[in-house]
Amino acid sequence: MSVLGSFVARIRGGYDGRSARALGGLAAGYLLVAVVWRRYIDLSLGMDWLLAGIWVGMTALLCWGVDPRRDLSRALAGFAGGLCIESWGTYTSLWTYWTVERPPLWILPAWPVAALAIDRIARALDPLLPRGVERPLYWTLVPAFVASMTLFAWPTIQHPATVAATLGMVVVTLLPGDRRQDLLLFLGGALLGWFLEYWGTSRTCWNYYTGEVPPLEAVVAHGFASVAFQRAAAVLDRKMVAYRILSGPPG
Repeated sequence: MSVLGSFVARIRGGYDGRSARALGGLAAGYLLVAVVWRRYIDLSLGMDWLLAGIWVGMTALLCWGVDPRRDLSRALAGFAGGLCIESWGTYTSLWTYWTVERPPLWILPAWPVAALAIDRIARALDPLLPRGVERPLYWTLVPAFVASMTLFAWPTIQHPATVAATLGMVVVTLLPGDRRQDLLLFLGGALLGWFLEYWGTSRTCWNYYTGEVPPLEAVVAHGFASVAFQRAAAVLDRKMVAYRILSGPPG
């Protein structure tokens, strides 16, 4: 079977009964978000096809390869990490939202959704990445991003949160991990990040201090954030395994 044929078969095989249950849960979650923050929805503006396409695509990703235990740790890491990232960016005014909240609560549910979607992209793309390129590409792309992001945030370097974020990026980069998985997450996050950031900045839902639509650093930051979330999720995975071992079999 060709590489493309194997890839298509892998994608088709990722949808099963759990996918239908995941779709139902996502639909309920989307409805809840729409009801809670309905004041921000203006149907008179018509359909935003880019936003619709993004959410349809992310929903399709979340329904693929569902693994509840794996997904739980990554959703938790994405939510906690997203809260930290949004707090840092909005308090230092690296970016601002049209609601002027620091950060807006309505953006937080998007982070675990994006974290899971990027995890799916990375897993799906794994067969397409040639073996042996992950380490040189990781040590080329990721440090380059850290340097670029540091320069991007430099106007706020006097803020303790920016110092912490910069040190955190260095630590995440140097921590040992599965470099192939890291690279796939980095690339997959940047891919999804382009759509998310272009939509947000072109609709002035949020704006960066540089005024770019969008800045490259913000796009690629989604990839780096995914690597950081994976580090946190790996710790949660180990704790859950240890808990199951210590608690013993039921009954």
